[in-house]
Amino acid sequence: MINGFKVITLCGSTRFKNEFMEAQKRLTLEGNVVITVGLYGHSGDDVVWTEGVKDMLDRQHLAKIDLADEIFVINVGGYIGDSTRREIAYAEFKGKSITYLESCRKPSLYDNYAALSELHDAGRISDEDFEKARRDFDEKRKSAIVEYNACQGPWPYQWNDADVVVCGILQRFGFVSCDFYDLKYIYEANRIYEIRIKGKGTNDEEQVQSIIDTICNKYIELLQSSKKLAVTFIDSKQGAYINKIADCLSGMDVVWHEWGAIADEKEMVISIVYAL
Repeated sequence: MINGFKVITLCGSTRFKNEFMEAQKRLTLEGNVVITVGLYGHSGDDVVWTEGVKDMLDRQHLAKIDLADEIFVINVGGYIGDSTRREIAYAEFKGKSITYLESCRKPSLYDNYAALSELHDAGRISDEDFEKARRDFDEKRKSAIVEYNACQGPWPYQWNDADVVVCGILQRFGFVSCDFYDLKYIYEANRIYEIRIKGKGTNDEEQVQSIIDTICNKYIELLQSSKKLAVTFIDSKQGAYINKIADCLSGMDVVWHEWGAIADEKEMVISIVYAL
């Protein structure tokens, strides 16, 4: 705050020059101090692309975020480019509020950590700050995993922090979950549940067949009555068996996720989130 005024920094692709100017006007009239971009490289300011200028402007914009209480993301049509993605992660790390022009899928814990890693590699955040970001990331990841594991399936996805708990970060660490965007996609139903099945057998073929047999013998009628499904399949062959499983769910409205198993994961695992 400066003299009672909230400070807002605009972030987004400079291809949206008109939207930047409209947001600047509206937010100013609402009683905010608005900080915006100085040049529009994707809207005719070609000097941006001369040597050294783009790097300088990117560094300046991080400084503009430091000055702000909040960032406002100009994400027309849901578009968020790499520079904006890193700015969102930086703002999150610095404890700034983040609002968006249009509703969208928010970046996951992993997305933000990866973006901060890119900024560190480019020399735009210090070793000390990146170490703090690493500690914060690890604490939040562990907390999310604890909450995830505390749930017993089948159970409703009714968490206060669903966008953290159900995001792809858990998949990266060998846990099965559907993506938050797809959770919202099926959330039109009254209740949402999950079935988790681990493959059984001494080789990949036996494990995938055991998954198919379990689905067909135990769950097929339940799944056929579901409005929509979000299916995450983790296996050591990077999705080589996905078509076989898809065949037993043919005719159903399915959103698929395919993930290779982590190094020490020997079992194939499938998560089927269904809506009733």
